[in-house]
Amino acid sequence: MYYISKLSIKSNDNKRSEIKLSKGLNIIYGKSNTGKSLVVDCINYLYGAKNHRFSELLNIQDIQLVVETDRGTIELTRTVGTKSIFVVSSDDRIISGKYGVGSDKNSISKVWLKLLGIDEDVRIVRNLEGKSQKLTYRTFSHIFLIDEEEVIKTQSIFTSKGSKGNVNAAVLSSLIYLATSNNFLTEDNIKTKEIRKERKDAVKSFVDRSLKKIGSTKYEDFAVTIDKTPSEIQNEIDLLLAEIENTEEQLEINIGQRAKINDKIVELEDNINQDNVLYNRNSNLASQYISDIKRLTFIAESDSHMEDIPILDHCPFCNGELPKDKSESCIEAAVNETNKIRKQLEDLESMQNSLLAEVEEFSSVRKELMVKKKEIDGRIRNEIKPKISELRKQLHDYTISLNQAKAKEMVNDFNRLIINELRITEEEESKEFKIEIPKKFEEKFKGVILKYLDKLLVECNYSNYRNCDFVIPGYDVVINGQPKRSQGKGFRAYLNTLLAIAVQDCLYEYNRYVPRIFVVDSPILTLKEKEIHQDGMKDELVSNPMKEGLFKYLVNHQENKQIIVIENEIPDIDYKDANLIQFTKDPENGRYGLLVNFKD
Repeated sequence: MYYISKLSIKSNDNKRSEIKLSKGLNIIYGKSNTGKSLVVDCINYLYGAKNHRFSELLNIQDIQLVVETDRGTIELTRTVGTKSIFVVSSDDRIISGKYGVGSDKNSISKVWLKLLGIDEDVRIVRNLEGKSQKLTYRTFSHIFLIDEEEVIKTQSIFTSKGSKGNVNAAVLSSLIYLATSNNFLTEDNIKTKEIRKERKDAVKSFVDRSLKKIGSTKYEDFAVTIDKTPSEIQNEIDLLLAEIENTEEQLEINIGQRAKINDKIVELEDNINQDNVLYNRNSNLASQYISDIKRLTFIAESDSHMEDIPILDHCPFCNGELPKDKSESCIEAAVNETNKIRKQLEDLESMQNSLLAEVEEFSSVRKELMVKKKEIDGRIRNEIKPKISELRKQLHDYTISLNQAKAKEMVNDFNRLIINELRITEEEESKEFKIEIPKKFEEKFKGVILKYLDKLLVECNYSNYRNCDFVIPGYDVVINGQPKRSQGKGFRAYLNTLLAIAVQDCLYEYNRYVPRIFVVDSPILTLKEKEIHQDGMKDELVSNPMKEGLFKYLVNHQENKQIIVIENEIPDIDYKDANLIQFTKDPENGRYGLLVNFKD
């Protein structure tokens, strides 16, 4: 087992920026422009990339990787802009010293291959004619180190940069060697005359049958509905996919704006109801105040009429002298109390007026918001959703036309191919047979890759998953009958990541030479999936189940390997003992970014 334990970057002012990595799962996440993708570029640079993509603004002087093995520690240091990597090793398999980045005798590739257990120089098949080349780590490293540009590519992850979309035989033969320890360079190179004749007869028989079948093909069955070449149609499809994605983002923005307006309307209605309740309560209190004033007025008026009632000095029955009435008038007290209540009533009326004004203001704002909400509803219903439907219809038409054009093109190409094959077989009978690397790869890998792909797609909760295929040629994934190239960027990134994991799992199953470090940048960035609502409309929503499924899989399958994932945002799951490194882009909170002396 081996893994990268530390990445160290030295700037021109001699300051070092370091991140520590662990066995198993490492997730580096956070804001954009914080140096996350730089981690991938640095590892690739120490893998032996001839060129770098580091901005001069970063002022990087050198890069160092520390690799821990079961037998010691290896430090690899490379000065930016040079072709040399200096190695200091306590692992007895790795010799300390200066290494190059090409395919020369002392290439850094030897270090990485020895970590896989490949100690001797190995030659592999370079092309189908049997020519060979030296096996280097970079022949296949791009499958297990996928940067942010490669993760979304339409072509297979087996294709290396600059290969124009074709999978090189060397890539296939390198994987075959990792799985079998066999380079097949001696097999099928020497053929007897009898074997060559058998091959010639078989090819001729196949060509005769194929030409007969093609001759009966009706080309009108492959009529192209759109008068464009397959590449032009594919360009149109790519443009439509981009426009659909942009329109669906607009839909999401409008839905968000509508939700915010609706929340504000509900808040205003709550405020209006509260004001109305308080207004009614105050009205009842005002009625009580008025009743109190009437009662006190009645008492005062009654008291004022007491003067008209004669006061008796002697008892009419016994003529005895009566005691004097010492009661005092209540008029003054009633007047004071009445004035106090009137003051309270005036304050209450002022409050009522304020409440009415506030209700009127809230109602006015609510009316304006209702107009905006109606405008957004109309825009969604009459503009955005119809536009999405129309774009999807166009995408459907272009997809059908692309398939039809390719079918016709395939028939014509196949016709030329088999005729040319017959000519080659007849005219070059003395030549060696081609080494069938694609066939050998299919025999060794296709079934196993499909097994692990199916397992991954199920465990990762791939949306609406029914079946998968791994097509050869093309060396790529087909899900539910749809090729990966027809998907958007998010799904392409997701499927490219799963395919790379499946290939690594295949090599673990064969248990010969296994690259144990897997690095991927942005496997779930921009990932979207379809959701069909009861009204039949389709929305594009971020696929939390798929995102969570992938990261849960990585958490649960990190033994005997090192996984380094770069992502902006990560799902909210239990990451157990995974190593999480967050770049906050906030000088006051946590780690700003990868480089300690650089702020965006």
